[in-house]
Amino acid sequence: MVWRYEQSTGRLYHDATFIELGYSGKGAGKNNPSKEGVSNIGPIPRGTYRIGAPFTHRHAGGNVLRLTPINGTHTYGRDGFLIHGDSIAQPGEASNGCIIERSTVRTQIWNSGDHTLEVVY
Repeated sequence: MVWRYEQSTGRLYHDATFIELGYSGKGAGKNNPSKEGVSNIGPIPRGTYRIGAPFTHRHAGGNVLRLTPINGTHTYGRDGFLIHGDSIAQPGEASNGCIIERSTVRTQIWNSGDHTLEVVY
């Protein structure tokens, strides 16, 4: 059982169940798979990631989950991927490639015990 994030729609699934609509990337790169290789603009690249334990990030706040690419995931030299919350000041503009989801969803992800995320088109 894994989590699945659709890069082109922002839809998050656990197994086959739709959980939440989020986003990844900003501007022309938001939920745009053709921009996955563009640092700080495109969405998180397709592949498989290990989901790390919740922590507090100095910029992204609390209940943040780190995503570590598994061997074979091509990240185009990009790194630092997280699942974190949206910007309060500028909603819809918080992602430089991270996945944006509400805190309750991030808690659900961690508490599920399934700590693998597949990013698909």
